[in-house]
Amino acid sequence: MQISKLSAASPQDPQQPINPKTQLGKDDFLRLLTVQLRFQDPLDPMDNTQFISQMAQFSSLEQLQNVNKNLEGDPADQAQLGAALRSSMAASLVGRQVEVAARQAVYDGDRDARLSYRLAPGTGEAHLQILDALGRLVRDFELPAHPARGQVEWNGKSQAGARVPPGAYRVALLAADGAGRPLEGGEVLESLKVEAVRYAGQEPRLWAGEREFSLEDLRGITEDGD
Repeated sequence: MQISKLSAASPQDPQQPINPKTQLGKDDFLRLLTVQLRFQDPLDPMDNTQFISQMAQFSSLEQLQNVNKNLEGDPADQAQLGAALRSSMAASLVGRQVEVAARQAVYDGDRDARLSYRLAPGTGEAHLQILDALGRLVRDFELPAHPARGQVEWNGKSQAGARVPPGAYRVALLAADGAGRPLEGGEVLESLKVEAVRYAGQEPRLWAGEREFSLEDLRGITEDGD
């Protein structure tokens, strides 16, 4: 007697359609959380921190799905969503310390001026220079190639050791690779506390003291301001 073979789709068959319900959505996530709460041990209930963390994950999942739906819309909706996200991010930075590219070092005649820097990959030699308004060298700091980030403190003295007048001085970062070829990509950075957000059309502009900059000018977010 000949027995015919039973045919079945292999789980590895690439032609087998994917059941969309095999992917968890926000409704499935909430259903699992509800079941977890229903069958938890009453003598050892779920920790509040764990519960809040899971609810935060659920909220994030829902927001990401809503964002994904909006991104599938027309270009006008996408532009509006992008503007809303930039505005929200800008507002969240008020009171925070951020890093931006430094144009100058300000020496007030009393406290040292602190400057941060970031070196490009492949840097073999680097110098942070402080220049006067005419571009003349005031002070030169030789920087270690590693680590790629660091800080220098300028005590207001020139290369010859003389005290310079208080004021704003230009800064420049000169770098070269291991073969001595000029290398770009490094920056001198300064830390600023964001005080306000103002708008030029729909584009948010951040303000710190007398300095105005955009979200694209940010190089990092360091810590909460005092």
